[in-house]
Amino acid sequence: MRIALILNTRLGESEFEVEYDPPHTIELIKRGIEDAGHEYVFIEAKEDVIETLKELKPDLVLNRSEGIRGESRESHIPAILEMLGIPYIGANILSTAVCLNKAWTKKILAYHGIRTAAFHVFRAVEESESADIPFPVILKPNEEGSSVGINEDNVVRNRDELRRKLGEMIELYQQSILVEQFIEGREFSVGVLGSPEGPLEVFPILEIDFTRLPPEVMGVYGQRAKTIFEDLDNYVCPAQIPDTLREEIERLTLDICQVLEVPDFARIDYRMNEKDEVFFLEINPLPGMDFDLEEKDISFYPYMAMKAGYTYSQLIERLIQSACSRYGM
Repeated sequence: MRIALILNTRLGESEFEVEYDPPHTIELIKRGIEDAGHEYVFIEAKEDVIETLKELKPDLVLNRSEGIRGESRESHIPAILEMLGIPYIGANILSTAVCLNKAWTKKILAYHGIRTAAFHVFRAVEESESADIPFPVILKPNEEGSSVGINEDNVVRNRDELRRKLGEMIELYQQSILVEQFIEGREFSVGVLGSPEGPLEVFPILEIDFTRLPPEVMGVYGQRAKTIFEDLDNYVCPAQIPDTLREEIERLTLDICQVLEVPDFARIDYRMNEKDEVFFLEINPLPGMDFDLEEKDISFYPYMAMKAGYTYSQLIERLIQSACSRYGM
């Protein structure tokens, strides 16, 4: 098959490009496609992508595009591919749109009985004045991924701090801000591979060990923790947790993928409080695929896959197989 990789290439170090794939990751994916015996073509997710797709005519697309602009930007490439009738790896138009919006994701999962922290969404500081807010809370851009806009100073403990931080973030990110109850406790991340219709494989659970991170990150796995202090020594995979907790998180993960109809691959994050209650944080249906040990640019998803026994190329091959199975190819 001719398989096209479509993505946004990371060209700089700005916060807004952190979700883009660097050249090292592109090379790893290319090698995986070729090792699986397929023809590889690369397409940059630019505004001329429709013309490029018509010219190259791929049989399958590995979609890793973050989109260019707009609140549903991760849905742009899936929409174009469906319009052109081209099969692709990854979540569809609706799932990518919903999952990029933290509040909508939480609303849907809460309806299905999945525990998530109490939250509000504000577009202006004035909207927060009369809201019943359970401090401490953490503020997050509502339509971003990869911890964009999140650091330890996003945790606020009174209304004055909330007004100040909320005003800063609305001005900087020009979008609604999620104000969410801050769950102080342990944090876990889980990767999945396959289809919600089955079989869906859950990778070994990863725990972020905050005791190994500098105290200034204050239990927040944000951009500082991910970049300045990035190190595999900060993570425990498989997480050292009782079987009952592991089974609960695995069951939650399968339920969430079923509800949100997320196929092929995804990464889901959780927090657990002092009462051992597990709270859904967010889902990424386009999980990071970086694995550059030299540059310490490491994404959880391939790391968990390797703990499950996959090489990087085997992971790419399984993603191809998962999509082909869904499409009957």
